[in-house]
Amino acid sequence: MSGTATVIAVGYAGLAALSLVLAVAVWRSTRSRRAVDAARLAKRENASLAAVVAILVALLLGTIFLVPYGESAPAGSQRVSVTGFQFAWLIEPQVVKANVPVEFELTSSDVSHAFAVYDEDGVLLTQVQVVPGRTQKLVYTFEEPGTYDVLCLEFCGFAHDVMRGTIEVRA
Repeated sequence: MSGTATVIAVGYAGLAALSLVLAVAVWRSTRSRRAVDAARLAKRENASLAAVVAILVALLLGTIFLVPYGESAPAGSQRVSVTGFQFAWLIEPQVVKANVPVEFELTSSDVSHAFAVYDEDGVLLTQVQVVPGRTQKLVYTFEEPGTYDVLCLEFCGFAHDVMRGTIEVRA
């Protein structure tokens, strides 16, 4: 697991733990038979809201700068045109060079798709949503030569599972 994925997983685990603690506190508060102090309850509610908002803002700030969308390709990068349609990818050209940034220009001719690139070990390297009527750009640099699989991660119809392609990366 990458460092970024670890930070995200730990953040969401912390949020889940906090949610569990809050759920138990709410459950315990409903079990008591004492009189309700509305002012004290309002203060707790405001503090809980502030805590949740602070956690969500921290998660946003911790992950927003790692999103690859909108990244510009540097000069000298390779351009690859990708069109998704039911149920295949049209990738031109299919051969790129290693260690040179690739700018994928992605479109869909029919329905929403998700362009996902996997290495030879089946590890997801990058992915992006592709919707009809829009051109999505994704910049990625392949570090190792080899054959990379392209799959669709968005259910796009009855033959979604056969929507595959490949990209060959040469030294």
